[in-house]
Amino acid sequence: MTQTCGERPVEGDNAPTPERLRHSAFRVDGESLRVVTSVRRLYEAGEIGDDEVAAAQRWRCEVEYAELGIVDADRHGLDRYEKGDVHTWMLGRGRCRERLRHIREVLGTTIHIRIEMMLLHEMSLSAMAQLVFPNHARAVGRSRVAAQCALALERLGEFYRNKRD
Repeated sequence: MTQTCGERPVEGDNAPTPERLRHSAFRVDGESLRVVTSVRRLYEAGEIGDDEVAAAQRWRCEVEYAELGIVDADRHGLDRYEKGDVHTWMLGRGRCRERLRHIREVLGTTIHIRIEMMLLHEMSLSAMAQLVFPNHARAVGRSRVAAQCALALERLGEFYRNKRD
């Protein structure tokens, strides 16, 4: 599927690298491959609802903005010619970073780590279970991690619903 030249993908080939293919589950979506995330699996299993999915997406976007300065204008409905300059964007990134710090403080380190594992590292529930519960049976560890992740996303959703800008 991925054409390679040595160890590097051929320019213009946007398929996942062989390493990424080994570490993530994918589904075909039109002409592209999409990562099947832990959030998607929890949603499809009925463990979380739309509010939790929206909270997960918002948190991920805030991390991308605060840490990397990336804003997906299409996703947020922003005009391509947004007013402001580098200073207003940096102030916005600072406020976003402060909000993320506050989320970590309010939710606690353990819940925040589960959120990072799901959303930043895109770990599967099984991979998280192996890391968090190495001495448990695979199914038991996975179900415990799934419950923890569902709770973490529920708490994240509550934070965003209750926050005041």
